[in-house]
Amino acid sequence: MFVSLQFKLELKKKDKEKLIKLMRRQSSAIRVAYNMLKELEKEKTKNPHSQIYHKLRQLFPDLPTKYIDSAIYKARQYPTDKPVVFGSKRLFEKLCKNHLTGKAREKLKKQWRELRQGTLISIGSKADKGNRLTRFEDLNEQLHLRITTGNREFIYAKVLREPSNSKDKWLTFMAMLLESWQTQSYFPYTVELKLRNGEVYGSVSFELPTPEVRYTKENGVIAIDTNASPIHLAIAEVSKTGELLSYQTISLHYLSGLSRNTKDHQEWILANKIVDLAIEKGKAIAIENLKKLKKGMRGDGKAELRKRLHHWNAKKFLQKLKRVAMLKVVEVIEVIPAYTSVIGMLKYAPQLSIDKDIASAYVISRRALRFKEDTPENYERLLKDKAYLEFALKRYEEREEELKEFLEKETNQ
Repeated sequence: MFVSLQFKLELKKKDKEKLIKLMRRQSSAIRVAYNMLKELEKEKTKNPHSQIYHKLRQLFPDLPTKYIDSAIYKARQYPTDKPVVFGSKRLFEKLCKNHLTGKAREKLKKQWRELRQGTLISIGSKADKGNRLTRFEDLNEQLHLRITTGNREFIYAKVLREPSNSKDKWLTFMAMLLESWQTQSYFPYTVELKLRNGEVYGSVSFELPTPEVRYTKENGVIAIDTNASPIHLAIAEVSKTGELLSYQTISLHYLSGLSRNTKDHQEWILANKIVDLAIEKGKAIAIENLKKLKKGMRGDGKAELRKRLHHWNAKKFLQKLKRVAMLKVVEVIEVIPAYTSVIGMLKYAPQLSIDKDIASAYVISRRALRFKEDTPENYERLLKDKAYLEFALKRYEEREEELKEFLEKETNQ
């Protein structure tokens, strides 16, 4: 399945001028290629591509050869059995009527010229690291598009794009890019740039892989619990019979001081490391379903925690993790997060001598493997004790009063 994704580019003024000149040249090449295609089809010429290519090489000697091939590809997308107006037929007809004057007419002319002259397309190739002339690259831990403007001459444009939701295919594209950079096993993608209202917008088209899951919970799971106080991941490896085999924690404090783009890049790297660990162990990944993650509210007595949740979004990280796992054929199991921390802290932390976060990850793994949690006998006795229940009720009433005082004193942080 082929997917096309939109993005916006941010360029320096000089680089933007170079790009607009390049767009004009290729747009002209597309129009010439289209007119030649119509003529050669009437003559029923065999192999018209070769004739058009040589003609364009003569007319546009400074245009890189791949841009010429791409211009012919773009020209083939227009119908040859009816007239085509480059730059929009609707705008052209409006301009021909001469009913507009002054600024309104100039604005319409600008729109028509941008549509007519503001196109740049480059067809991708696996042999050219995805795309020879317009290639996505990591520059200072930020995604940039490297655009070839001439013989070994390049300009770099910053890519402005954020995923709109957890199902946004941009997450998949970013995961595929990062994997291709790490493994040097590239995939082809086609980039088309358009000029609109003085800004440069682009679209990238690529084939979305649909691999079958290879690593499933049949061999157990790697469970991940996200924590904000302190910011870290708790990871537990569990066998298919529910035994805790190994565990570790990964501190994420280094992310809190980074810029958004740098943090995003580091999260992609971390997601790949965790998925690689699952592949090494031959297991699936188990995570919590954080669709409705509560960030707290003013007056809950957790102002510092709310600050940490503002600086690091666990939900976005898990979205990246799911995309990477999908590409690397690892099964991801999402479980209901309710009471995982409570069960882990009260039941498994004392039993296995592990901290509460690792115990919470262990509970997540057991839920993914469809194990049920029985209440320990001692807790059942405690819950039947009337004296204890009265004490607990009194304690929560006191806590409620304390939180009301926090609500009055706490500043809006």
